[in-house]
Amino acid sequence: MIDRRFFLKLTGLTGLAAASGVLPFGLAHAAEPLQEPGLYQISGTVRLQESQVLISGISNAQQISWTPGSLSTPLASFTSFEQFDRPWQMPEIRVSGGRLEAVKVTPIVYG
Repeated sequence: MIDRRFFLKLTGLTGLAAASGVLPFGLAHAAEPLQEPGLYQISGTVRLQESQVLISGISNAQQISWTPGSLSTPLASFTSFEQFDRPWQMPEIRVSGGRLEAVKVTPIVYG
């Protein structure tokens, strides 16, 4: 189960990102550790804005190529599995050529 305090921080940062068009997850690195050690699934949705979109800052970095105007809803999903050996902060997810719309963190196995 996700810690309530972590969830509130995450949703606040996501709201700020949506309002500004920039994802400020780097701010989370200054905070105290947020989660228990273990394996987590981090998934999200990205709004595609350019023909080349790069999602980085996670173990499973992804590059998406598409033709603008070819999709009725220019959205793409991503998933990455992250292993943390000690308490951790949210990874700094960076999106180039698009905008992060949503992020979900699901614990898979606790250490």
